[in-house]
Amino acid sequence: MQSQAEIRASLTQKFVDALSRGVIPWRRVWRNIPDPVRLPTNFTTNRQYQGLNIPLLWLSQQEKGYPAGFWGSFQQWRAAGASVRKGERGTTIVFWRKVTKKGRDENGDETKDTFPLLRTWSVFNVAQVEGKVAEEFQISLQPNGIHFENVDRTEFDLAVAATRAEVRFGGNQPMYCRPPKDHILMPHEHQFDNFPAYAVTLAHEMLHWTEWRTGWKGSYPEGELRAEIGSCFLTSALGIPTSDDLSNHQAYVQSWIKALSDDPKYIFRAAAAASKGVGFVLAFSRPKTEEEAEEQEETAAA
Repeated sequence: MQSQAEIRASLTQKFVDALSRGVIPWRRVWRNIPDPVRLPTNFTTNRQYQGLNIPLLWLSQQEKGYPAGFWGSFQQWRAAGASVRKGERGTTIVFWRKVTKKGRDENGDETKDTFPLLRTWSVFNVAQVEGKVAEEFQISLQPNGIHFENVDRTEFDLAVAATRAEVRFGGNQPMYCRPPKDHILMPHEHQFDNFPAYAVTLAHEMLHWTEWRTGWKGSYPEGELRAEIGSCFLTSALGIPTSDDLSNHQAYVQSWIKALSDDPKYIFRAAAAASKGVGFVLAFSRPKTEEEAEEQEETAAA
């Protein structure tokens, strides 16, 4: 069985390898649409995956050409009436299980220390299974006539407005001004090549806007990676694809590779914090159930 450190190192290496090939794992690019789900989703529970599992599953979809983001374990597919094809290999995801360790303090009184324990799990994409229940989701990526210029922006605009974050327009540099100013500065929308480019930039600054509101503390580089990952999660959740043009990210790629290589926990923290920030933004327009909120807190335990 792999140790906690070995699990982190193994999964981190997947992202380092992808970045080295010029692939940003947390970007949900235009060519991946028309996926019937916006974020990777468990087929049997219909619940979206959180934290690091989102880019892990996106990366697997992109590398293997899976057109739909439905996933399930071997047993879940069997229970749903489908079966994993012989020879198919699963994609590794992680989950956290609460473990309680009992002990005694210096006075001899019993103590209980609860902490999250990292475990791995294998899931299979709907494209890897056979069965009538899965057939309708085994789609092909055929042209659908949708272009950047006619993306439905309704959900995105409503989600941003619901936060009541102050967004000021003008100038050429997007940024979040921290308290006591507490507002977002953005270039005007017409200065961007298309709406998705504008949306992912505003989403990036929205993630910075959530930092002190969610109690996040970290270095500047970590904050930038958190906002980059979170902006992609947020726009995807709201039906806005992101471009696969990496020209604005080349300066960051090597620094991301170094940061991930130096600290295997780095990507875990950034992805978990990104999910928490996205959840905070969406909660204004999509209130979470208690169960969903608890799951997100456990995911953030990375």
